[in-house]
Amino acid sequence: MDFGEILSKAWKTIWKHKILWLFGILAGCGASGSGSASSNIEYSSNSRSIQDTPSFLGPEAQQSFEQFFRSIADIQPWVWVVVGISIFVLIVVISFLSLMVGTLGTTGVVKGTSMADQADEEDKPLSFGKIFKGLKPYYWKVLLLTLIVRIGGFVLAIILLIPLLILTVCTFFLAGILMIPVTWFINTWVRFTIIGIIEEDLGIMDAIKRSWALLIKNLGNVAIIFLILGVGGALIGVAIALPVILSLLPVIINITASGIEAISTTLTLTAVLFAIALPLVIFLAGVLRAYVLSAWTLTYRRIAAESAMPEVISSAKEKKAKP
Repeated sequence: MDFGEILSKAWKTIWKHKILWLFGILAGCGASGSGSASSNIEYSSNSRSIQDTPSFLGPEAQQSFEQFFRSIADIQPWVWVVVGISIFVLIVVISFLSLMVGTLGTTGVVKGTSMADQADEEDKPLSFGKIFKGLKPYYWKVLLLTLIVRIGGFVLAIILLIPLLILTVCTFFLAGILMIPVTWFINTWVRFTIIGIIEEDLGIMDAIKRSWALLIKNLGNVAIIFLILGVGGALIGVAIALPVILSLLPVIINITASGIEAISTTLTLTAVLFAIALPLVIFLAGVLRAYVLSAWTLTYRRIAAESAMPEVISSAKEKKAKP
């Protein structure tokens, strides 16, 4: 496999067909993996005095904290139930909408790259409408597959939570080493399945079988392209995130030098810098994601062309031909 040809062709593809940048940005909306932070507030019936609040706060700030905690304690329990249910429903709706938009982006990059790879160099750049029309037959299958993978992964994580915790505590290093290749293999398998649905017009089960066969037969080449895109993408991703990180420096430096009471002097500057940096980071991250998905699509196309496995595709076509 010519890795250089794949990497250079992926860049040429997204550079000529810049609409793929937009699909790459949309694909980021459904990116898996998220972080969460939670905190528990314990409030006793005996009100804390101002002297019990953190010493680095000024008197006015301490009094504000006292009033805030008292107001929380006075809220009725049923209000918390309503708020909790509302937040849960809102999170579910936003998550599903993000998944739909992310699937549109992923499907658009894959289909757009496939269309660009088959087109002549003299052809005009692809338009959003042309790519959207081409991906429509595969969108819902990809969305269904993504939902199955997300739900299945969540259930599996719950089932394996206790064994994994025991394994992690007992042999942390060994568990980490074992999980890396397993996670990589599953993620690559899912990615190939999505591309197979779009590229070869396969059903979900046929795409799963096809991607498994291609992955097992070309494991070495796929591992190499994964290392190139994974390591390179991670380094570039860190560089892309630097503007957002640097935008927080004024507040961090001010807190370190003058304490938390002087945070307001640089909060406005940090907010302005963050507002400028965030759209730039989102745009660059979308371009990077479009490039990575484009390279994976080209990898699949090259592997599928070299690996003659007509039985899966022919069986799929036979099923579609039946009335």
